[in-house]
Amino acid sequence: MSNPTRPDRPAFKGLTWHRDQYYSLFAPVDWQKVMWPDGRQGMILLPNSEDLHTLFAIEVIDLGTEVTSDDVPYLAQGLRDGIKALQDRKIEMTDESVVGRLVELEARYSFVEAEERRKRWVRVLYHKTHQVTVTAQGATEDAYAYWLPMFNEAMMTIKVHDIVPKEPTT
Repeated sequence: MSNPTRPDRPAFKGLTWHRDQYYSLFAPVDWQKVMWPDGRQGMILLPNSEDLHTLFAIEVIDLGTEVTSDDVPYLAQGLRDGIKALQDRKIEMTDESVVGRLVELEARYSFVEAEERRKRWVRVLYHKTHQVTVTAQGATEDAYAYWLPMFNEAMMTIKVHDIVPKEPTT
């Protein structure tokens, strides 16, 4: 069911380039950027600052050991087990891939939290010793569907690396 007070889809107003030592991506220019309240490395982007459950988040963890393709079955099982621990979860898809030295896990699923069905898309990227977890979540399945075009833009432009990319020169 659509909300009569908002358009059928969000309006793109422009993109901004978020650059960090371990990741970079393009995201809507009008999303509010906040840091993790518990001090985790990464950031949270909020399409609507009044809805803290609809978000696009990045978390970086240094695992202290390099991840290889040999680790994929164990990592994928760990991701699936984590999802299965969520209340009333419905797994839409899971996937894993290895391209060169980059290991990627992906999952789309919904679950119940605080009596609300939320929908989430997660990509977990392993580059050298770093795990970069990227999460797009809607407070509801409708919110997820509404923001999906913008989630997709941010999710599919993420890059992982070891140094902050330089600002392009004009």
